[in-house]
Amino acid sequence: MNVKPLPFRPPPARDELLSSWIGRLAKANHCSVEELCGYLGLGQGRVPERINDPGEMDWARLCSAVQRTRNEIAAMTLPDTVHHAVRYVSRHDFQYCPGCTEQTPGLALRHWRFAWSMTCETCGQSLAAKHPAEAVSDRLLARAARGAQVWETAVASNDLRRLRRMDLTLSIVSILGVGNSASVFSMNELERLMALAAVGVGMTRPLLGAAIMLRGNGQVVRELRRVFPQHRRVIERVRGLSRDLDQQLTGLRETGHPTGQETHGMSRPNASESALRAARQAISELGHDANRQALLARADAIWTRSSGVKS
Repeated sequence: MNVKPLPFRPPPARDELLSSWIGRLAKANHCSVEELCGYLGLGQGRVPERINDPGEMDWARLCSAVQRTRNEIAAMTLPDTVHHAVRYVSRHDFQYCPGCTEQTPGLALRHWRFAWSMTCETCGQSLAAKHPAEAVSDRLLARAARGAQVWETAVASNDLRRLRRMDLTLSIVSILGVGNSASVFSMNELERLMALAAVGVGMTRPLLGAAIMLRGNGQVVRELRRVFPQHRRVIERVRGLSRDLDQQLTGLRETGHPTGQETHGMSRPNASESALRAARQAISELGHDANRQALLARADAIWTRSSGVKS
């Protein structure tokens, strides 16, 4: 069925979401999105966003009304992630580009929905969260940027091993109560950056971070064993390192002096001593009230630089 083309048809921006463009078309033609969807044959007043959503659309009616080809319209939808190892596309607009949206109100681009996107590909400006943090450290931003890069590379190459490890990292973060698998799409800037930083740490030196967070928390250890029985050896290794940290801190409290100092004839401290020193230095730099994930990121960086221990 052919219909008359819409009177006003502002062209879509490069990489614009179909839902964003339909919203701007509705505004330009002085009608609601629901009314326009009905006219376009989209049904139920809902604009499809994923590439596998438009199956029931009246393509002939839609293409005729907006004067665009089927391929052009399909290119404005999001990729299908149903069969991917991890979810990397958000179902909602959790961030935006201040510059682009000021120039074009109501605009939403496809790449803004990706878990790893931190910069607008159109203007190069940093993307802004719906709920920005009051202050974000440069270290956390650097950690988050590395996590985002790892995520994008793993998805682009379909590296199943890395994708599974990322999924495992986010699952552990969820169990530890410092976030969840959806935190990378959080409208809260700090929560999102923490999740991306955790992904970066999980890809490089995860054992120290897990040991610091598990220290003295037997309940979480039991929960990890239950949820991840296939990773029992790694969990026990982390638990052992966590116990070493507990012993070192106990000695520190009792003597009032740093423990684990090098003795005559020793060239370098063992792993637990290095971990303790890294943790203490991170606390000294960031303060006792610092967020756990920020402490983890800093301690991990210090430990990696000073000891060269590989996870």
